[in-house]
Amino acid sequence: MKVNQKIFVHYSSPNILGEKMDITLSISNDLGFVSDVTALFNRRGEQPGTVKCSLTYDAEKSTETQSAFVGTVSFATPGYRTFYITLKINGLEEEIKYDADNDCAVIAEGRELPFWECFSHYRFNTPEWIKGAVMYQIFVDTFYSSELPEEFKAQTVSWNTFPKWRRDPDGEFRNNQRYGGNIKGIIKKLPYIRSLVPEETTIVLYLTPILKSPSQNGYDTSDYEKVHEMFGDWEDVETLRNEAHKCNMKIILDVVLNHSSNENPLLKDDPEMYSWQHKYTVPNCWWGYKSLVEFNKNSPRYMENLKKWLNLYAQYFDGIRLDVADNLPDFILKAIRITFKKLIIGEVWKNAVTGEYREFFFGDELDSVMNYQFAIAIYRYIRWGNYRNFRHIVKKICKLYPKEALVASPIFCTSHDIPRMMNILVGDFMKEEIEYETPWDMEKNEFWYTYGQFDTDKFRKWEFEHDKIPDEKMELAYDLQGLAVFLQYTLPGLPSIFAADEAGMMGYKDPMNRKPFPWDNINQRCFELYRRLGIFRNEHQDVFSDMDFKILEIDESKLVYQRNDLIFVLNRTSNYIPLWEFTVNEVVFSLKETEEKYVLSPYNAIVFKA
Repeated sequence: MKVNQKIFVHYSSPNILGEKMDITLSISNDLGFVSDVTALFNRRGEQPGTVKCSLTYDAEKSTETQSAFVGTVSFATPGYRTFYITLKINGLEEEIKYDADNDCAVIAEGRELPFWECFSHYRFNTPEWIKGAVMYQIFVDTFYSSELPEEFKAQTVSWNTFPKWRRDPDGEFRNNQRYGGNIKGIIKKLPYIRSLVPEETTIVLYLTPILKSPSQNGYDTSDYEKVHEMFGDWEDVETLRNEAHKCNMKIILDVVLNHSSNENPLLKDDPEMYSWQHKYTVPNCWWGYKSLVEFNKNSPRYMENLKKWLNLYAQYFDGIRLDVADNLPDFILKAIRITFKKLIIGEVWKNAVTGEYREFFFGDELDSVMNYQFAIAIYRYIRWGNYRNFRHIVKKICKLYPKEALVASPIFCTSHDIPRMMNILVGDFMKEEIEYETPWDMEKNEFWYTYGQFDTDKFRKWEFEHDKIPDEKMELAYDLQGLAVFLQYTLPGLPSIFAADEAGMMGYKDPMNRKPFPWDNINQRCFELYRRLGIFRNEHQDVFSDMDFKILEIDESKLVYQRNDLIFVLNRTSNYIPLWEFTVNEVVFSLKETEEKYVLSPYNAIVFKA
């Protein structure tokens, strides 16, 4: 922060309704005599100044060179707000705003600069067990198969079969190739999963849909009260829960409540539950997919069934993950909160406060969200050195998300929806451009278009032919993976491992990223990376259960941040970086072995006591 260091604005946000939000302006006496200091707040859609807060001179906080002005404000309604500060310097009116490029407060001087942001909410209380935890996402069909009944074996392919990526003879892409992974397979592999993190750290098992469905992925539910027979039954689920709880694991289930399969009997038996273009003949389909028919969220029958299903899931799971949560209206999310009194994580890709200005974090809907925003920041920084993007995303979310929500939000650097980590870090067609909402929006490249239309066959054929990272890129892939996972494990929230990340799995988008777990070929270098970081998190549970976080320094080469009494330093380059500016006392973790105390080696990161 080298521009205009004479002005500082500090404030506490987010804040609980009715509690005071503190604001402090510290301004250099060299600028002149300051008076009439006021913070002008506006809720979205309102004019600035709807709420005003006068800041008065504070002699105790002032120094010979800086004058401090302080004030407090509270809000009667929840929501996102912005504010700027007006004042007089030597009798002339000025405005203090936020310079995002340089991350500092400045005198606006007529420039169109952004305001500061804050967020108010009802009181938040998320479960203690998720704070400081590690999440492990399992795509059930491709994880592990155990005691699969003979009648189902004929419906599966061998474990080493490559995912089905070509069209069927009739020209359709069908997601119907099954491998036979099941709930008993998960139970059998609980000791393996537990080995990734010491037992004192809670592991949250996140299962992709297991309810009856015609597809392999299960996101088109055909029966909300039955487990798919190839996965097992409710008795198996109960056994999994009990065995998981014995070794300090919790289980959350992915549920799809926005739409169902077009094979769900309710479409004919209870059509009032569904949304129709032409009543009872042509249904509304999610994103135009004919197999995914949308529910009518205003239907009393939908609400009745919703409560029945949620009460069923509450008997077996410690929480749920809501598929496409941002497609569910706020009144439905509030109803889910009232009925399902356990952990609720929402699939929300954008900033959960400002992305669509929804009520996710008012305190009566979601507990947390899938924090893809941090993943975007991590990839753009580690691969391209975009430190402004990293600083902007991370600081904004840390400032706006309720503390209880942020510490419970998993950081998804990989999942069933995006490429594997090393493919994103060194693979082709990843982009760091403003029109790419995420770095893995590889479909937007014009290379895939034929006569103006996206060519799915060309795209999938390329993915198949380039599934494995070339040998000449592998060392860089390992180096960048180490840095990305280091950030995933040490930023506020909890890391989410997509099963087989730790085994070195590669692959671009669905279905290449959902290949069967390589149990006979686990990459020990990758496994050791995740295991060591799991041990490190476990040793500092107090730090990672908290939200305390501050970026101390960041540029294209180096990132320095602090959490409680720990300092984290990361070198994303192939050069050595001096550490002379730091008093490096006790080093508590090093990504790579370090030989010199005051030099950080290439692609390395260390943590030491402040």
